[in-house]
Amino acid sequence: MARSRKDRGPDPGYCLFGAKNLIKQVQALNAEIDGVRQAEDIEYIHRMRVASRRIRAALPLFEDCFAPGDYKRWRREIRQITRALGAARDADVQIDFLQEYRDSLGVEQTPPWGEPAFLLHNGGNEPGEVSPLPSPADAGRVAIVPGQQYLRPGAECLLLRLQQHRRRLQPDVIAALDHLIESETVPQMQEACRRIIVEARIRHTDVHTPRSYERAFFHISMRLEELFSHEPFVTMPDQIEEHHEMRIAAKRLRYTMEIFADLYGDGLKTPIKAVKKLQDLLGDMHDCDVWVDDLLRFRDAERERTVQYFGHAGPFRFLEPGISHLHDERKKKRDELYTAFVAYWAELAQEGLWERLRETISVPLQASYQGALQGLADGRDDPGALLALIGDVHANLPALEAVLEDARRRGATAILNTGDFVGYGAFPDEVVDLVRREHVISVVGNYDLRVLAWRRLKNGQKPKKPAKRTAMKWAHKRLSEENRTYLSALPQEVRLTLGGKRILVTHGSPASITEYITAETPVTRLRELAHMAHADVVVTGHAHRPFVREVDGVWFINTGSVGRPDDGDSRACYALLDLDPVSVCHLRVPYDVEAAATALAREGLPETFGRMIRAGRSFDDIADGKQGAEATAYGVTPAPEVKRDGQNDQA
Repeated sequence: MARSRKDRGPDPGYCLFGAKNLIKQVQALNAEIDGVRQAEDIEYIHRMRVASRRIRAALPLFEDCFAPGDYKRWRREIRQITRALGAARDADVQIDFLQEYRDSLGVEQTPPWGEPAFLLHNGGNEPGEVSPLPSPADAGRVAIVPGQQYLRPGAECLLLRLQQHRRRLQPDVIAALDHLIESETVPQMQEACRRIIVEARIRHTDVHTPRSYERAFFHISMRLEELFSHEPFVTMPDQIEEHHEMRIAAKRLRYTMEIFADLYGDGLKTPIKAVKKLQDLLGDMHDCDVWVDDLLRFRDAERERTVQYFGHAGPFRFLEPGISHLHDERKKKRDELYTAFVAYWAELAQEGLWERLRETISVPLQASYQGALQGLADGRDDPGALLALIGDVHANLPALEAVLEDARRRGATAILNTGDFVGYGAFPDEVVDLVRREHVISVVGNYDLRVLAWRRLKNGQKPKKPAKRTAMKWAHKRLSEENRTYLSALPQEVRLTLGGKRILVTHGSPASITEYITAETPVTRLRELAHMAHADVVVTGHAHRPFVREVDGVWFINTGSVGRPDDGDSRACYALLDLDPVSVCHLRVPYDVEAAATALAREGLPETFGRMIRAGRSFDDIADGKQGAEATAYGVTPAPEVKRDGQNDQA
C-alpha cells in the first residue's frame, strides 16, 4: 500500500529535475541585474522579469524539495522583484510602441510650429521642466490650416507623460534590486539547488521517476483545465476581463510545459509553440484594451492639466485629435486581433492539438506506473502482484477508509480505481484527497464527468428527479478547484502490463463509459468486448455489483461499489486480484454505515441518500420501495466465506 505523500518525503528524482530547472532561471535572473540598474536597454528588464516569472512558476511545483522557511522567503522575495520589474516593463513597452506610432504619422500631421510641443528636460518630473503648447496668441502667429487636426501633439504629450512615469518608477526598481541582493535570495537558491544536484550525482539519481511524470501530468493538466475554463467566452468579443484571464492561463500553461519539457523529448515542442502564439494574440488584445481604457482617463486628466496651466481648455484642441485617433486605432486593432484569436482557437481544436497534448503527458505516466508496479511485483517472494480493485466510492469516506485499511492488511501492492469518486455521499472533496494521497491509479467515471460539467449542462441534460439534481450540484460545489482539475485530467482508461498480463481499467466497458458489465451481460456481448479490449484482464465499475467471468481467455471483473452498493448488502465491496495465476476474490467490508448516513443528514442532503447506503440499494429502488428485496433478485449470488490471516470475512 502506498504511503501518504507526507510520509514518503520528496522524491529525489523529481527534486533533481526541479533543481536543474530552477538553477538555470536563477542564473538568468542574476545575469541581468547590472543592466537593469543602468536602465540603458529595455531588454535587460524584460529578460530579468521573464526569469523572475519563470522562477515564480517553478517554485510551487517543487515546494517539497526545499526547507519550508526557505521556500516561503524565496517566493516572497521573487514576487516582490517581479512586481517592481512588471510596472517598469509595462511602461517600457508602452513607450516603445508610442514612439513607433508617433514616427509613423506623416509630415502633414506635424503642426506648423515645427518642433515638438512636448520635450523631456532634466528628468521631466516638474511642470516647469516641460515645454508647453503654444498659447492661443502664439498659435495665431503660425500658419494653421483652418479645420486641420494635427495628430502628433497628442502622441507627443502622451509619450512625455509615459516617460515621466517611467523615470519615477526607476528608484523603485533600484530599491527592489538592492533588497533582493541584501536578502541573499539568489545565492541561497543557487546553493540549495547545487546541493540537490551534487547529492543526486553521488546517488546516481534519475529524473525519470513515476513521481516526476505524475507531477508533470497533474500540473500540466491543471493548467490546461484552467485555460479551458475560459472557453465559453472565446466567442464573446466584449468579455474583456475573461480574455485577460485566459491570457494569464495560457501563460501559466506555457511556463508549466516549458518547466517539464525535458521529460518528454520533443513531445511538448509543438504545443508550447502553439500556446505561445495563443498567449501573444491574447496579450496584444489585452494591450489594446489597456490603451483604450487608459486613453480615456488620460484625455480627461490632460484637459484638466491644460486648464490648470493656461487657465482655460483652449489649447487642448491641439491634443485631443491625436489622443482620439490613437484610441480609435487601438479599438480597431483589438477587433482585428480578436478575429484572429477566435480563428486560431478553432484551428487548434481542428488540428487535435489538445488531444495530442493530453496523450503526450499520459503515455509516459502510464508507462511509469507500469514500471513501478512491476518493480513492486519483482520485490515480492511471490512473482505475482496482489492488486486491490475499487470503484464507485461516491463520496463515502468511511467506506473508502475501511476498504483501504482492509486492503493494506491483506498485503495489496497497489490499488486500481474504476472511477465515480463523487455523488450522493457527504465527502466528495475528502474522498478525492484520500485517493490522491494514496497514489491510487484511477480513471474518471461518468458521474464524475457530469458533476464537473454541471454548470455547462443544459436543463435537458440534468437529472429529472430533484434529489439527483441536488446530489450533482452539491458535489460540484463542494469540490475544491484543485480536485476538480485532478478529476478532469484523469483518463477514461488506463492500460498496464504486469506479470505478463495486460490490464485495462475503465469505468463502464471497453466500448463505453456508461455500459454496464454484470452477470446479466450476454456471453456474446462479452466476446465482442473481449475482442475490442486488447487485454487479458478488464477491470470495470459502474454497475455497483460485484462480478467476475472469464470469456475467451479474457477476465472481466466488476469491482462492485465501495460506497454505494445496490445489491442489498450495505457493506463496502472491492476485489483483490492475483495475477499468477489469475484469481479474483470479492470482499465485503463492514464500516460505520450510520456515520455516513448521519453525515448526509448533517449536510442537509435528501433523506433518500441515507436510506440508500443503509439498505445497500440504488436511488431508484429506494424511491420505488424495493429496498426490502433480496440481493438474488438482481442476479447476484453471495460468494462463500473467505479465510485469510485467521480472519473470517464474508465475500
